[in-house]
Amino acid sequence: MLPTNLNDLTPEHIQGLIDSEVAESLTLEYKQKLPSKQSEEKREFLYDVASMANAAGGDIVFGIAERPGENNAKTGIAEKLLGERWSNIQAEVIRLSSYVKDGIAPRLGGVELKPISCRDGDALVVRIPSSWNKPHLVTIGGVDRFYKRTGTTNNPMNVEEIRRAFLEQGELRETIARWRQHRVELIDLGPAPVVLASGVITLFHVIPSDAFTPGAFTQSWRIPPNEKNSVYVPDGNLDQRYNADGFLCHGSRKNDGPVNGYTQLFRSGIVEYGFSHHYQPIASENAMILGRVLEREMVYCYQDANGRLRREGRTGAVYIGFSLMRIFGKSFYNSPIAAAWQDRKYEIRQSAFSSPEVYVDLSEPAENAPFAKTLRPLVDTLWQVGGREQTPCIVNGVWDPFAR
Repeated sequence: MLPTNLNDLTPEHIQGLIDSEVAESLTLEYKQKLPSKQSEEKREFLYDVASMANAAGGDIVFGIAERPGENNAKTGIAEKLLGERWSNIQAEVIRLSSYVKDGIAPRLGGVELKPISCRDGDALVVRIPSSWNKPHLVTIGGVDRFYKRTGTTNNPMNVEEIRRAFLEQGELRETIARWRQHRVELIDLGPAPVVLASGVITLFHVIPSDAFTPGAFTQSWRIPPNEKNSVYVPDGNLDQRYNADGFLCHGSRKNDGPVNGYTQLFRSGIVEYGFSHHYQPIASENAMILGRVLEREMVYCYQDANGRLRREGRTGAVYIGFSLMRIFGKSFYNSPIAAAWQDRKYEIRQSAFSSPEVYVDLSEPAENAPFAKTLRPLVDTLWQVGGREQTPCIVNGVWDPFAR
């Protein structure tokens, strides 16, 4: 795979493959010509795409000829650009994208195509992520087959490989659940990453599916300077520093005491927002939880993480969930007046809760209001913890946490 974000790819990167005599690998393949509309060539293209998605992902570079070996044996080493100029490359991008959309099941998200015009000819890079929803089946032309890339070749997957691929998806969900539970236990005990003020604690997690994919640690991880001050923190981004997990931002702290909110950016791409909140109405015996505040914080946190991950060029699935701690005996309410007359039957009878994860595909276009589609299942779950059917923040049938 080319060592750069696809949006930053330049003709120099393509020429570098040739000058450095880079050979094909598990994550890199060269093709001379774009696949035609013939069924066989379409199918071979989809085998290439699905094979990489079912393995470690990678790049297919069209427009490059390989150096021939003895007796024209395949070497896999980039020799030169073919020198072709594609008159309507955007039409070709649309055509190949439609092949991927219609010819692979389940649908493969995150495939990107980047045309590059070089001095000695045109190239087209097709970037395929290692899928979070593998295995993928090529379905075009009535031929249903699973393929996986091994070394520099694409091979049909055997029964054991197919079974293992399905199991891996269940293992990913289990890994995410265990990781979230570990964070809940860590925060509840108080030592890391900062101590939160007393009250109900909420953790909101945004977890890219590739955060748990093994990979080589090849370069230092840093936050771009222009991103540091723009990180959203529930209690205000007033203090920042690198720490063992990555980069930490938090709000106000008096005399090195607890804080009301923080944001932890992990090197893996995971974002964790933590904040403490409760309210004690005068006429109530117990601390209440202002659900509308939690809803709005979820919106702010998700919009912040969604924008950052997209700016980083990440694709594929992102899992989103929340956890509540120290909620036993408390109740959700929608207004101070309602809190004063809260029915005790709505008191929460458990000390902690972690929601199921919802996910969004970053390869899909960004929503104008990304919270509306993605977060509604989570906010309804939030209120159900407190005995309610759904969020009360409904205006004319539409969820609006910002309505008065």
